[in-house]
Amino acid sequence: MKKILVLLLILFSSFVNSQEIKKKYKFNFQLDNRYSSIRGNNIMIFGTKIGLQYRNLTRFGVGVSFIINPVDISYTNKKTQKVEDNKINFWYASIFSDWILYKNKKLECFVTEQIGYGKPNFVKEVDNEVVSNLTVPLLLNEISGQANYKITSWIGLGAGAGYRNLWNGNSNLKRTFDAPIYIVKVIIYPESFFSK
Repeated sequence: MKKILVLLLILFSSFVNSQEIKKKYKFNFQLDNRYSSIRGNNIMIFGTKIGLQYRNLTRFGVGVSFIINPVDISYTNKKTQKVEDNKINFWYASIFSDWILYKNKKLECFVTEQIGYGKPNFVKEVDNEVVSNLTVPLLLNEISGQANYKITSWIGLGAGAGYRNLWNGNSNLKRTFDAPIYIVKVIIYPESFFSK
């Protein structure tokens, strides 16, 4: 995954370095933290995004997100009718698009959509011994409204709110992963370093 991100970063950088394209496109990199929940357990999702901004109209690119700490959930096993516990780890890669609604030198308001593919890992332990380890491929969608504020020429902060929902999976998986999201992020504006 790291190799893919480095390759994409190099490709985007060489793409942006062309003089004619430079007038219309700008390189964009974001640390994209989100707060949400899995089955009522609060989680923090750490993410990064790299992409391009076309004029003041839109941004698009790719990203990777993962939850910081595993989540313990309880559920009723349909076969045994017993309450069992699972530990969930969750990551996903995504493509994103931002539609910029308002922009001035400091403030930017936009709607973003992120479509991701991930594999949450469900681990069941009994007496500290792993008895089951299951990975399930999932497609998910996140839509949110956000605002970014540029503090200096090279760093800014962002905030927003939205919703995450699965496009596949059964009703139990949807109940587990469908949830509101709250965004708090640090934004780095690398073009300020390149222009100097």
